[in-house]
Amino acid sequence: MSVLSKIFPILLTLCFFLGCRKFEQEKIVANAVPYTASNLYPIERLPSYFNRVAVLPVYHQDPDSTLLSFVDEIFQQELLQERIFEVIPISRETMKIQFGKEMVSSTNPLPNNFLTFLEKNTQSNGVLFTEILSYRPYRPMSLSVRSKLIDLKSGELMWAIDETIDAGHASVQLAAHQYQSASQVRAISKKTQGSTIQSPRIFAKFVASKIFETLPNR
Repeated sequence: MSVLSKIFPILLTLCFFLGCRKFEQEKIVANAVPYTASNLYPIERLPSYFNRVAVLPVYHQDPDSTLLSFVDEIFQQELLQERIFEVIPISRETMKIQFGKEMVSSTNPLPNNFLTFLEKNTQSNGVLFTEILSYRPYRPMSLSVRSKLIDLKSGELMWAIDETIDAGHASVQLAAHQYQSASQVRAISKKTQGSTIQSPRIFAKFVASKIFETLPNR
């Protein structure tokens, strides 16, 4: 008996097993409820004057993370899609020059006159902090995000969210599939089925979209 004839039944069984697993996973995803963020603090509506927001660089405790090479641009793009207020990006270079650091966390002490500087130099009504709490760049990808919108004059918290979006969950896979079908990502991901949960860049876009869709309107 040849080696091939011995291995063939094993390969056939393995293929059958993997096929069954894929079929079962597809059934689970098909029956899932699409993911929506729930751990948030929203107000019913933003005030009518709240029409201009300074957007800080995304904070991550690992300054060498590859995520920081693209996350600012992607999160700003998805925020602009909401069309709630004018977005005024604050670059990492500006942060470094003015405050000696490229990014700040909303939970740490802020530099002196930080909010005053933003209000005076950007004529903004609010400031948006966004922080990456954890990041898993391999499958199943996962991104934990905390974001806060603060009124620059009063210091009032206008909106906040703290979510972990894990592509290992069926609800996230279904929401990602729906997102991939949308026109704004079809051109990016049309070559690869399921690429929203396979590409770090597209997954970050999906996460930003789910985070910022919870912002209150004016």
